[in-house]
Amino acid sequence: MKKYEEYMKKVGDRRDLYNLLSINFPIKKVLYPGSYVDITPSIYFSYTVYVDNDKKAKKFFKKENIIKEFISENKEYPENYYIKYYPNDYRSKFDEEKNSFDLLISLYAGFISKYCKNYLKDGGFLLVNDSHGDASMAKLDRNFRLIAVIDYKNSKPVISQKNLDQYFILKKQFAVTPSFLEEYKKGIDFTKKADFYLFKLEY
Repeated sequence: MKKYEEYMKKVGDRRDLYNLLSINFPIKKVLYPGSYVDITPSIYFSYTVYVDNDKKAKKFFKKENIIKEFISENKEYPENYYIKYYPNDYRSKFDEEKNSFDLLISLYAGFISKYCKNYLKDGGFLLVNDSHGDASMAKLDRNFRLIAVIDYKNSKPVISQKNLDQYFILKKQFAVTPSFLEEYKKGIDFTKKADFYLFKLEY
């Protein structure tokens, strides 16, 4: 688990983040495209699917027994766990049921909200940051509704559902379109930002 521990030191331990979601929202089945080696969701959610074609991720997920031992020792739920890894580019098809996941995670991995939206069930959630512009992409999607923001305060994630209309307001007015975001590939300069955004899919 050395690679996992090294990555968590680099990006920050996300246990509190995923635990916060597990406590506040009805989430069981999670899809994490672009996960790299972040298997932390499996500690809090009993059904997790990871998708990443990075060479180091492929090597990491080959250590199946070590990963399963880690999950068994650390999981915070009583039921049995399920874990699946696809060594795919998430923009290509992989063998999971459409409209079936409770949570789609998009962190530092491109436009997951666009390419993997169809795996998320109606009423499911999207956890996303705007590092590569994917939170902005979700905001443009009429089927995604912003329901909360999460910010770290005193090293702990805090969720808020207040004053959500204050987010995604441009400092300088210009046309923000999906094609612009895909070319720009990074977060836009808004008057107010959050560490993470939580959207709900509503058809």
